[in-house]
Amino acid sequence: MAANTTKERLTRALAVLGLMAAFTTKAALGYLEQIQVETFAKMRETERFQMRVAEKLYLRGEYKAAMSEYEKFITLYERSLGAPYAQLMWSHCLVKQRKVYTAIREGFQSVIDYWPESHEAALAAYLMGKSYRDVGELKNAEKAYARAITEYESHHVAVLSKWDLAEIYGERGDQVRRVEMWKELTFKLKRTKENNYYPIQASRRLTEHYFYAGDFAEGLKALETSYSDHSLVRYAHEIARNPISSLTGNTQKKALGETLANEVIAYIRAQAPKTAATDKDKGRIRDYFGRIADLHAYARRDKEGLQVYEQLAKIIGMDDGIRSQMASWHRGRKRYAVARTLYGQYSNKIDGLSNIAYCYRRYEGKPDQAVNTYNQIIGLDKENAGKWHAEIASTWHNAGKYDEAIAAYQTLLKVTPAQFGNWYRQIGHCYEASKRTPLAIQAFRQSDQFPSVYFDIARCHRKLKQWKEALVIYHQARADKGVAPEATIQIGYTYESSGGKENAIKWFQQTCKLYPKNSQASKAHAHLQRVYKISVTLGGATDEK
Repeated sequence: MAANTTKERLTRALAVLGLMAAFTTKAALGYLEQIQVETFAKMRETERFQMRVAEKLYLRGEYKAAMSEYEKFITLYERSLGAPYAQLMWSHCLVKQRKVYTAIREGFQSVIDYWPESHEAALAAYLMGKSYRDVGELKNAEKAYARAITEYESHHVAVLSKWDLAEIYGERGDQVRRVEMWKELTFKLKRTKENNYYPIQASRRLTEHYFYAGDFAEGLKALETSYSDHSLVRYAHEIARNPISSLTGNTQKKALGETLANEVIAYIRAQAPKTAATDKDKGRIRDYFGRIADLHAYARRDKEGLQVYEQLAKIIGMDDGIRSQMASWHRGRKRYAVARTLYGQYSNKIDGLSNIAYCYRRYEGKPDQAVNTYNQIIGLDKENAGKWHAEIASTWHNAGKYDEAIAAYQTLLKVTPAQFGNWYRQIGHCYEASKRTPLAIQAFRQSDQFPSVYFDIARCHRKLKQWKEALVIYHQARADKGVAPEATIQIGYTYESSGGKENAIKWFQQTCKLYPKNSQASKAHAHLQRVYKISVTLGGATDEK
């Protein structure tokens, strides 16, 4: 019998999930818009059908039509378990239409009045506060949130309301009440899987508040309610950074910042493994010492930060990882020569040279030296020559030395011929950037990166004022559904550039009509209004002003 009971329960659960899957779509509803699973399961099929109709309209953004269907549900099934939900969603529709006050008075309040014990009543109580807050009526929002907390204290909306109240206090500059609310969420709230996000966030905010006040102990106490072990160290470090930087950068509060930095550093050092007996211990020590050095940096202690890495090397032995951290430290202070010296000491010569090249390229603006270094790597790493030739090409390209870049890409055509499509396209970009547009077109045509390369070719034709050729290419691109919206609007821009106003308007309108949900339709819509004073209904007709 027990087995049969379990099987029956499983069958019922699967049936409920099936019903919910049929009800919902990919455009999922948020927590404040969802019907409870158990409520939906108990509804009749006719009720579910009517609710599906309303929901589909809501998810499509057709709020007026959805509102009518929710109202229809309430009229037909006023005693249904789904009635409070329908009323709640009717209210959501009003909010979406920016009829906030009507939503509050006639929507959310009705849910509370008619179904005070329902789950939806709790949501409505919170949503009244949220709606008032969204329109800037903070006093009314505060009252509504207080009501939600009092009347639905065991419901998740009480947590949401407390969090929002803390935000309101912050907006008003009432830091005392804001901190008190954070304390309540951090220390007094019984945490569940459903509500845990907010006390965690509150504990972080509270920790930051105490750190800015120079009170490390209280800040850590708050953080300990949410984290332990390595996570506690991590967040203590991350949260302490900005307070340390801010306080030590302020002449009057410098001593406070120094003390805070010392306390956080001492705490992290105390949590580090006492020996480097295992790789795990070494990894943890490396991580913690890196965090300590980082805090020294935020406290503007260059000498002390570097000493940390020297201490780390004594504990676990100097290696490329420590050299990397030390080099990054110097590089961050624009000591590039020192950084490159450290990279040159790498046991892994290829990694070291790669970092030297990157330093020349990214930070020092010396592409010639970077390329020379990459050539050294090719001599050591012939198996991956293609990778380093690609770095050479990219270095020249980014430096604006297009002839050198083209030569490097042509080398790549020989070294890694399988990637010819990318190399020809990059050659095309170099020719285009150096205003050798006909040669750019030739290169782009040798690429296999269609349909995206269509736009490169068409763009070049437009630069040469070869309008017909550009239009032919854009029409070819329209055959690909993935880029059809972009190709369509570009046809409009091409006609516009060539003086074909009527055709330009036509194709902008086509973009709106054929692809109403695509971002290109929004661009075309705005362009028509701004340039031609034409208002277009996405997916529909036009109305000239």
